[in-house]
Amino acid sequence: MKKYLALDAGGTKVAAILYDEDFRIIKTAVSGSLRENTTSADLIEKHISEIIEALGLSSDDRIEIISGVCEGSLIERICNLCHVGKVAMTGEFDIGLSAANIFGDGLLALSGTGASLFGKYQGRNFSTGGYGASVSDEGSGYWTARQAFLAAIADDEERGPKTVLTDLISEHFGFDRNKLGAAIFTIYGQKNLSAVACVARCAPLVTDAAKMGDEVALKILKRAGELLGLQLLHVIRKNGIPSSVPATISGNNWRGHRIIFDEFKRVLLEQAPEREIIIPKFEPIIGVILKHYHEIHGNITEKIEKQFLTEYKDYTFNIDKPKLRK
Repeated sequence: MKKYLALDAGGTKVAAILYDEDFRIIKTAVSGSLRENTTSADLIEKHISEIIEALGLSSDDRIEIISGVCEGSLIERICNLCHVGKVAMTGEFDIGLSAANIFGDGLLALSGTGASLFGKYQGRNFSTGGYGASVSDEGSGYWTARQAFLAAIADDEERGPKTVLTDLISEHFGFDRNKLGAAIFTIYGQKNLSAVACVARCAPLVTDAAKMGDEVALKILKRAGELLGLQLLHVIRKNGIPSSVPATISGNNWRGHRIIFDEFKRVLLEQAPEREIIIPKFEPIIGVILKHYHEIHGNITEKIEKQFLTEYKDYTFNIDKPKLRK
């Protein structure tokens, strides 16, 4: 049995799928971030060990191809442990388009822990954003959560509107709303999470608050969608990308409440009402596997898509349903 490994590393987690020549799952793994700028060396080492253990890799294994998006530390460890035929890493843009069944020109708005906007047209790639948490990454999960913290602090200090975000953030860290300050300071004492990851993981709280009708949360989500749309418009206008080029989205910050996508779509369609805007059916890591299939067979038929939806049912992408938190 031939084995292949798909990887997708983000700002807060790494996902891995070991699959066979029939594109069926052998084993899967999920662990924390490997980003050196936000994660300690000890944590990176721990996360690498968790992935290798979950995949059950040993010196007896041969992996034909390792592909996807990931830091070199994990790839180097696997190559030193197993027999690896080929390493064919790509980028977030590539796997994001593939997850939406786009294998030619396309536009992508990535909003996970960070945010980046991409365009591919006539053999050239373009991008903006992705400046990192230290700068902002507008429209990202980190940005969304940080806006929630700022709103909760303003509420707590009675200089901003009341918001349920104050309660949700406090409760998330095991406190009531009268101890928001104590709740926030626990961020800096986490042993298994960087401060950036700890903040970004609070982004789903904004979705929760929005579903309760909280106006502050709704405003944050709407602004996130607007910012992502405006940044992608910059890529479109600067590089002369026509309305015939489809756009898609990627990343967990899109999930849970449609207001982000609806505002993003509104901004794009104001510029080009005829542009196709696709909601992908799969998470980006399945884009790695779909790309592999497409390279072999040349297309993704409806029948194959249905097979993938069954085999990779735990990796579907639904903007109306938040991803289960671990």
